[in-house]
Amino acid sequence: MALKKENALEARILQDQLADLKAGLFVSMPISTMLSGLILTVQAFSGGGFAAAIWFLVVNAINTARLGLARYQLNETGDQGDLTGISQRLRWFGILALLSGFAWSFLAVLTVGYTTPQAPLHLIILAGISAGAVTYGSSYAAAAINFITPPLVIAMGCLLAKGNFEDYILAFAVLLFVGGLVRGSFVGQARFREASRLRHEAERLAAEMERNSREDHLTALLNRRGLEHAINQLENTDGPFVAMLIDLDGFKSVNDTYGHRTGDELLIMIARRIEQAAPAGSTLARIGGDEFVLFFPSFRSSLSPSTLASNIIAKVASPYREVASVRIGASIGIYLAERPGLTEMLLRADVALYTAKRRGRNEFRLFDAELDRELQRRQSIERDLHSAIEARRVAPWFQPIVRLDTEAVIGFEALLRWSHPIHGSISPPEIMTAARETGMLQLLTQTVFSDCCALIDGLVKADRRDVRVAMNVSPRELEAGDIDDMVLNGLAAKDLPATMFEIEITEESPVDPERLDEKLGRLSHAGISIALDDFGTGFSTLASLKDSRIRKVKIDQGFIRGLAKSREDRLLVKTVIDLGRALGIDVMAEGVETEADRQILYKLGCRTAQGFLFSKAVPLSQALEVTLKEHATEL
Repeated sequence: MALKKENALEARILQDQLADLKAGLFVSMPISTMLSGLILTVQAFSGGGFAAAIWFLVVNAINTARLGLARYQLNETGDQGDLTGISQRLRWFGILALLSGFAWSFLAVLTVGYTTPQAPLHLIILAGISAGAVTYGSSYAAAAINFITPPLVIAMGCLLAKGNFEDYILAFAVLLFVGGLVRGSFVGQARFREASRLRHEAERLAAEMERNSREDHLTALLNRRGLEHAINQLENTDGPFVAMLIDLDGFKSVNDTYGHRTGDELLIMIARRIEQAAPAGSTLARIGGDEFVLFFPSFRSSLSPSTLASNIIAKVASPYREVASVRIGASIGIYLAERPGLTEMLLRADVALYTAKRRGRNEFRLFDAELDRELQRRQSIERDLHSAIEARRVAPWFQPIVRLDTEAVIGFEALLRWSHPIHGSISPPEIMTAARETGMLQLLTQTVFSDCCALIDGLVKADRRDVRVAMNVSPRELEAGDIDDMVLNGLAAKDLPATMFEIEITEESPVDPERLDEKLGRLSHAGISIALDDFGTGFSTLASLKDSRIRKVKIDQGFIRGLAKSREDRLLVKTVIDLGRALGIDVMAEGVETEADRQILYKLGCRTAQGFLFSKAVPLSQALEVTLKEHATEL
């Protein structure tokens, strides 16, 4: 491999020498013609015109041959990596230069051994054309040396033959001149070749860096940048085009169980399996940890996109001996595009992929008109979110949390509400997703917290310090952002009691558990209540109960609705209530909608709840009004 690279580099250097010789010849040959014409004119006036004419024709015939070689042979250099072929072309230039040198040697004959009165002029012209040959042929020393050596050596011999001291001195000067020109030729060639080598090595390094920037080093597939470049090359290719976004199912378990090295080896095997199933001439790229993109013009595949997706899923899902205890699958989103465009295709394929994943493992979905309407809706929501937040059209409403026996209000949970002018009511998860995608999650969180503080302030003024206000926070949001600072500084700035504020966190796996624990510790130490939301639907549920900072558990509404009709749900709810009582943790239920469910919950030992049975979420002013009326009634 190293020898091949060296040969390729040498071929490029020789190619540069050829190109430089060509450029030099188109300057030096016209000068040679003019100087030989000048000699012809001088000889004609001195009576030696016929011999000079023959000499002139020979010199310029050779010049014409050299120009012909430059014009035609160099235009068809063949394979630039053909080292032998390029060297042969250079040798032809050297041979023709030598012939030209012999032709110019006949100046000695025209001047009778440089003894005629015109000899000094001819010697000056010969010196000038020799220096020019070195100047314009510095890239290839052999050509310059072959040209200058015969005429100058013969001139030196003629001078020595005269036997005069002055001619000896002049011959010695010619010898020094020849030596200087020869040395200059070799130095010029060495510098030219070194400059050429450095340039080509720099180009090779740049090309290699460019290739590396487009390649996924683990699987040797294209990365996202390489995929974009490949797609751009197909702008003038007829469509339609197929883009498949392939996301692995269960891959995280491989890294967790076997380690990242095994995970990397598995990714390589999966990449090879997808390649085997892919149509000939397709483009496969790895654009994420376990995400691949397969792209190709539809005419390249004899299979329908659905059949091809099924084949790929079957290949990926086949067992791997190296990770026998883990089952790997794949979900695929497919988009058919008339014109190639990476951003558009990935966006739509991602929507289809997300829909496929909701069905379960090893599913695929084709982006269709229904999904297009869903995408348009999502984009509309994302586009309008910022102005809606600033105009307070997106704001938290507050759902009361009550005692099951008396239905007295003991707290509120802040729930996002947005009535979109086109799409109607937007669910809180949709709002959060749109905020996350558009980078407005922090602004939205600050808006919710600000309204929570306003409600707490109103409750304090109404002497209802027994009522808590809860705000939902994602563990990943808490871990990555500065929500703890916002809450602690915000409550302190408004002089609000931290004990009246509660943070509800869902049970999802954080990226950095230690950082999350640190932030939860700060909040809990300040007196803020930490509640575990949607209990029973997240990760490591029982382990979460051991955390001493958890003061409340909210049983997910999925276990509460229809509680009166489900013995299994009653057993689960009873178990959670008993666990909470044993660990000193408050247990409340969410999503209570019927009187029957309320009574069963109370019999099972649950004492607090929220749901439509008691009240829907209401605006801040109504929430404050509810507590004020209740307080007045108690008085």
